Amino acid sequence: MSMMHAGSDDVGWRESGSKSGALGNALAILKEMDWLLLGGILMLATFGIHVLSGAVAGIPALEPVVGKQMFFLCIAFAAMIAVTLIDYRWINRVALILYGLNLIALVVVLGGKSINGARSWIDLGPINWQPAETMKLATILVNAQWLSMNPGELKQWRGLIPPAFICGVPAGLILLQPDLGSASLFFLLFMTMMLVSGYSKKILAMIILATAVGAVSVYPFLKPYQKERIAVFVNPERDPRGTGYNVIQSKIAIGSGGWMGEGWGQGSQSSHRFLPEHHTDFIFASAVEQFGFAGGAFIIGCYLLIIFRLVRTMDRARDRFGGIVIGGLVAILLGHITLNAGMTMGLVPVTGIPLPLLSYGGSFLITTCLSFGAALNVATRRYLLVGL
Repeated sequence: MSMMHAGSDDVGWRESGSKSGALGNALAILKEMDWLLLGGILMLATFGIHVLSGAVAGIPALEPVVGKQMFFLCIAFAAMIAVTLIDYRWINRVALILYGLNLIALVVVLGGKSINGARSWIDLGPINWQPAETMKLATILVNAQWLSMNPGELKQWRGLIPPAFICGVPAGLILLQPDLGSASLFFLLFMTMMLVSGYSKKILAMIILATAVGAVSVYPFLKPYQKERIAVFVNPERDPRGTGYNVIQSKIAIGSGGWMGEGWGQGSQSSHRFLPEHHTDFIFASAVEQFGFAGGAFIIGCYLLIIFRLVRTMDRARDRFGGIVIGGLVAILLGHITLNAGMTMGLVPVTGIPLPLLSYGGSFLITTCLSFGAALNVATRRYLLVGL
């Protein structure tokens, strides 16, 4: 990655809106807005509501989730706009506070109620907050802060220690929930941010190799259900009515969609509830079942557009902090897409990782839009020095 202005100061930024106040700042931001990135986000979010409403159509117990998701989406978009308007250098100043608060939440959640075998949520009334999701964003901000302020440390081994600690502590707490899928994303986050910041590729390759060897050696210590997931991943027919059931039904749903799908709300696997969690973890299978290969291609196309614009923003970021933040956001987004879509097709083990802007869930949707707000923030301030 090449950050064109990495490490430079604020000289050369265009002062916009300093005389006309907040209105001038807002207009300046709108002028520099990455409309393709925003358009991709809006298209995917809108299609997500369409997919979700079709997935739960005719199922009285689940139909209310559509209204809830639309409510969450309104909050999420408002949060995204708010983060876009705030100068991201101010976000830099509060990053450590956000990290600390989320770290406390991860400790608190360990003593909470277990749902589906994991203690991952804090009940906030209208929404169940999953600290693991907001922790990802907080970790990106703190890690980017350290990496951008200590470029000299990235030429030696000791430069690995602070970023590894920043990513490793929350990952360890999330493993205790237990949530192996979310915890694994912190390793991807660590490796990507180190790569984007300019750390030695040879050393990172050695870390990946050591991690692979370590993962094999850790297998005997995994929990029984985790071992079973691996075994069923290799052969879903091993337990067709148990652990392998979800993957088998997901493949059936995807296959039944054909080229153009069975139609909105007509997915047999979803409507008859053969496909479990078809509005959350397996929403991609439900989307392809309803809208076929064309619908799946549209979803992937929107993701590719968003990722392309994010990488473009990362490469053109005004400073190291902004560029490294975008690198972390790309890592998390790709991780979620790959693990979720991959598990629905039986390409990776089932992890319970949601799909951005499609899976039902308030805290994940809001966190996703907060992340996109941070990306739009960096994109609009390539030249501008404004903030509301």
